[in-house]
Amino acid sequence: MKAGFIICLPVFVAAQYLTVDSSKKNVEVHGDFNGANIHLPVAKKYPEYKGGKKGWQNFLRSNINIKVPFAKGAKPGIYTVIIRFIVDADGKLQSIGADSNCGYGMEEEVMRCVKLSEPWHPAETALGRKINASIKTMVIFEVQSNNVLIRFN
Repeated sequence: MKAGFIICLPVFVAAQYLTVDSSKKNVEVHGDFNGANIHLPVAKKYPEYKGGKKGWQNFLRSNINIKVPFAKGAKPGIYTVIIRFIVDADGKLQSIGADSNCGYGMEEEVMRCVKLSEPWHPAETALGRKINASIKTMVIFEVQSNNVLIRFN
């Protein structure tokens, strides 16, 4: 058996810190990683569709074509479609994509519908600055032998 050496070199990591303003209940995260200054604002107010959650669900219900699963040959069952997107600081939707893969055109149909959405009210920090925020929306398709129902979680 040969003897080996382990060499330990010090690694310098720039300090990370939190700024807390307890009077405003505001937390901001700052840091330096490999020379890149990072600032992560914390959302105090999350993005919201006009009319809130109920308004968003009504929009989806009114615009999703429930005939799509039948047209694509979906078998009876329950399918959970998860779509993610970013609401930017102007309230516009970006980076719309699917986190599920139910098939039968369901993800594509919900994404088509999401793209029709009017701008949202964007997320805001405690200081009132508008910021980008990620959203996930879930649509549950219940495919029956002669009907399709949709509901939301």
